[in-house]
Amino acid sequence: MDPVILPGAPAGQPGLPQAEAAPAEFSAAEMERRRLRRAAKAAKHRAKRHEYEAPEINIVAMMDMMTIILVYLLKGYASDPVQITPSQDTQLPMSSTQLSPQEAVQVAITSKVILVNDKTVARVRDGRVAAEAKKDNNPAQMMVPPLFEALRAEGDRQKLFARYNKSKSELQFKGLLTVIADKRVPFRLLTEVLYTAGQAEYGQYKFAVIKKE
Repeated sequence: MDPVILPGAPAGQPGLPQAEAAPAEFSAAEMERRRLRRAAKAAKHRAKRHEYEAPEINIVAMMDMMTIILVYLLKGYASDPVQITPSQDTQLPMSSTQLSPQEAVQVAITSKVILVNDKTVARVRDGRVAAEAKKDNNPAQMMVPPLFEALRAEGDRQKLFARYNKSKSELQFKGLLTVIADKRVPFRLLTEVLYTAGQAEYGQYKFAVIKKE
């Protein structure tokens, strides 16, 4: 029997199909289009990779926020937020008052120093503020500059804290001062402290006393 020769098969190779012809060379325009598509895909891939990069963090703003939160937690969870501890040089007067102490900036006046929140701001000698704590070393001045600066700094801190807690009335700056004064303090010294506090926007004063049993 004669072999069957498929159409298009070369002679001498019966039964085998002819191989497909190689594709023609791409034109210059087609190659340019392919190159542009590859470049576009690569650019899209790079854009996706950078899209999920973490943004930069402002460390200073975060530290301020964490400080405010910490102060708020300390104020909110303290078991006894109002603590008055007279020094050894302070003898508080006796009183029959029924009022409870309120949280406020504390100014202590002893026979030796004036303190703001337990920090010494001026020396006291012979019942008067030391001359070096007065302007131009003039003991006749009513203003006590170191005390004024310390009270103003405390007031600014409270105002900043209040600005972030506007909804809480108990945290707003009220200009309240607790005076822990020795009962032997001269009236002139007490007047100078209160005058200076008034210049620093503290208009309410409460005096610490020992409650009679």
